[in-house]
Amino acid sequence: MQVSITGRHVDLTEPLKSYVNDKLGHLKHSFDHVVDVHVVLTVEKHRQRCEINMAANGITIHAKHETDDMYAAIDGVVDKLNRQLKRYRAKLQRHQGSQRKTSMKLREKVLDVAHDTDELTESYKPNTLADEVVDVQVMSMDEAVMKMELSEKDNVLLFTNEETGKLNALTRRPDGSLSWIEPEAA
Repeated sequence: MQVSITGRHVDLTEPLKSYVNDKLGHLKHSFDHVVDVHVVLTVEKHRQRCEINMAANGITIHAKHETDDMYAAIDGVVDKLNRQLKRYRAKLQRHQGSQRKTSMKLREKVLDVAHDTDELTESYKPNTLADEVVDVQVMSMDEAVMKMELSEKDNVLLFTNEETGKLNALTRRPDGSLSWIEPEAA
């Protein structure tokens, strides 16, 4: 987080700068996507005003507070920013919660298929060689392709498409290209 402090008709003393930085450090704990903060401290006769413009996660948040004490003005504006950031974070979580479905688990069984018999009887049941639970995560198609390209050993990736909420598969073909399997309504 980059902080710049400007003073208009006020001496920017080290204790004042330190107080502003300390208060803004508390905002970092409540919202960790803060990138750039610009603080303007202004004194006009008996009014002491603190304005803060904050760039966080692609949005700009502005707040100001005015009192007869500069430290109280800083406290007031930080409280306003904290409330705005909490509202924004709650909105993000609600939005992501409605978009993201929960991940699911699938059971994968490796079967021993009889290769030495020409005909299989109706009662034939293959032996299970391995039994594993696979975690299927919710992700976008872009995330799935990136994950598949980064993993050279996996030939199949099962994921829940975040747009449709349906189980999809991404497979690596023998020529190295990727194949996307997506269910459609019959």
